[in-house]
Amino acid sequence: MTDSGDGRASGGPIGSDREPTALSVLVFTSHRPEEVVEPLRETDLDATVVSVDGGGSLPSRAVTTVRRTRRALAAHDPDAVLLDCYEAMGALVTLLADRRGVPVVDRLVGDTWLRFENGIREAKIDGEWGRAAGYRAILAVDEFVFSRASGFVVVSDQLGEVVHRRTGCPPERIGTVPVPAPSGREASPSDGGDRFGVDADRVLLTVTNLKYRAKLRGVETALEELLPLLEADPDLAYVVAGGGEYAAELRATLDERVDDPDVRRRIHALGFVDGVADLYALADIFVYVSYLDGYPRVVLEAQEAGLPVVANDAFGMREQVEDGESDYLIDPEESGALREAVSSLLEDPEVRRRYGERSRDRVARENAPEVVGRQLEEFLRGLLAEID
Repeated sequence: MTDSGDGRASGGPIGSDREPTALSVLVFTSHRPEEVVEPLRETDLDATVVSVDGGGSLPSRAVTTVRRTRRALAAHDPDAVLLDCYEAMGALVTLLADRRGVPVVDRLVGDTWLRFENGIREAKIDGEWGRAAGYRAILAVDEFVFSRASGFVVVSDQLGEVVHRRTGCPPERIGTVPVPAPSGREASPSDGGDRFGVDADRVLLTVTNLKYRAKLRGVETALEELLPLLEADPDLAYVVAGGGEYAAELRATLDERVDDPDVRRRIHALGFVDGVADLYALADIFVYVSYLDGYPRVVLEAQEAGLPVVANDAFGMREQVEDGESDYLIDPEESGALREAVSSLLEDPEVRRRYGERSRDRVARENAPEVVGRQLEEFLRGLLAEID
């Protein structure tokens, strides 16, 4: 279920049409709740979901979070709390659960430490000491939350290794449960071409979050490799979709680095896109280089759309991409590696089609909500049995 705005429960528990079970889980989430809700619908857990609203002032959010948490804990008397929100609101939920003796399991989708350490370093370079101090404070709050966790659910084995190293949590209390496949709307290539003004026979696509400089750097790395292909093929376009504070910097970089007006016309930096399914339908190959990630949802979206993926050999991409079978993993620091992988796919439409089908099959096999839900339930039951 999802908590209503005033903190009262609305609807019945997820899975309430199933046989009653002995395990009750209270889930607090603030970001992409569907990643938790959809898999939980496929389990036998008595799971109740409480949304922690990210809007409003910090004091008002804190009051709302405390009220909702107290009411939910009292109403459901859960065996565990699955925490999918952090910073100040996550700390409040953790403290209130602690007071009732309810174990908290933290769900992580990315490397929190690397994210804030990058932010601190960049703020110092820019001479923004207040911003650096703010990042330090937020990281300290998150580390407090992590220190109180009885276990962790992570989206990739690589992230699990990070959590073990950073927190000292025993590996057996860290469970890998990937992100479920998104359920996107149907789209057609013509929708994307008309909507975004992309007129090319073949399209390379990157979808990323330009809120982070590390992801901007990934796009810039890919661009250096793709420029020779764009210069050599007037029927090839490169589309980058993604909003964030570095979107304007990306456009400035393109204007500075791309001298040929025709090539620049075929490189589209779209910023935030609502309804990115049209772009996946339009594209022929998905290119993804990132220096900060967990288990990127955009890679799943591309694979589910039947696109072959060329990604850097890092983070959760290693667990999403079957190198040489349905996609390619490359070393972005190796000159020509990304260009060669993309070029080989461009030259062979049949390989693109075959790789795309294999990608879609892998997502259906490994990221279906029922598969993810079964993994989540199995881990939580095993963890709580160990704690008891």
